[in-house]
Amino acid sequence: MIACYRNFMSKVIFLVLTIVFLAQAVYAGEGGVTPFGASCAPCDTYGYCRSQLTYREAVQNIEAYYAQKGFKASIVRQFGRFIEANIYRDGRVVERIIVDRRTGRIRSIH
Repeated sequence: MIACYRNFMSKVIFLVLTIVFLAQAVYAGEGGVTPFGASCAPCDTYGYCRSQLTYREAVQNIEAYYAQKGFKASIVRQFGRFIEANIYRDGRVVERIIVDRRTGRIRSIH
């Protein structure tokens, strides 16, 4: 009887762990909109812009960068040289980013 119970519990634990693992894999597949080290088009990939982007240039670059990937960007706020934005797919927020106007770097803060 105890051996049967242990066998049953090991199957239940395996099933629960499998579900948790698959749920994390699906969530991770949906995220990752912004790869590490992404930058705006006019800036070098090493985080260097010839001059700091204006607010308007940064917003246009953010919108263009995500539009080519099939997403929509919405600016949340600006603070100093940084711009915070939400990235949408099908009306749902899939990522929150921050853009440094001096370097052109785009970072996920999700």
